[in-house]
Amino acid sequence: MKTFIDEKSAKIYKKIKALRDERSRPVDVSSTPRPVDENQLYYDVVGGRNSRNKIYGIGSSQNLFYAPSSSTIAHISNSSYPNSQDYEKLQTELEVMKERMKEMDAMQQRLKDMENLLARMSDNQNQ
Repeated sequence: MKTFIDEKSAKIYKKIKALRDERSRPVDVSSTPRPVDENQLYYDVVGGRNSRNKIYGIGSSQNLFYAPSSSTIAHISNSSYPNSQDYEKLQTELEVMKERMKEMDAMQQRLKDMENLLARMSDNQNQ
């Protein structure tokens, strides 16, 4: 059994749990559960920003998780804040691309070397 500091926290927890289950439910029986943006989930449950542009329960760190907004309601899309799986996938893709760039740079250097060699050979034949 979980213990909460107040009734509001317990209600938020229950709402988050129910909404997470709903949003992660697979589209059909053969698919895997959909990823859920936990930050967006919390934001939606607590009702977004209040009239003072604050998000309940976050305090001064709210702008680390949610984009600053001049309006009273800000909507952050899932694509704005990738989850850890997306981040790891992007990091892996970045590393692969860096390796390919190194290979391409090496190939380009070999081509330049070959061009220089051919130019010297051509000069030697013309002399």
